[in-house]
Amino acid sequence: MDNLSLILNAAIGLITGLAGFFVGYKKNQKEADGVGIQNVEKALDIYKQMLDDMKKRYDAEIENMKSKLASYEAHIAKLETTIKELKKTK
Repeated sequence: MDNLSLILNAAIGLITGLAGFFVGYKKNQKEADGVGIQNVEKALDIYKQMLDDMKKRYDAEIENMKSKLASYEAHIAKLETTIKELKKTK
């Protein structure tokens, strides 16, 4: 009877240990997946901020270039008028 009791206690301990391991393993996997998802979300937020910042910078630079272009076009028109006047006086 002692041997049966010893084997039964060992089997119960083994089964309990294995069940605990598998439950803990699944829990750890879910937590790891959750952390991985959070890291991806953080990376996406950072990437979105970078893209938004880049768009703002490019939009500002495009407006600056448009302003310069308008100034250059006005200057060219003035020079063309001056050239025409100089040709008339010859």
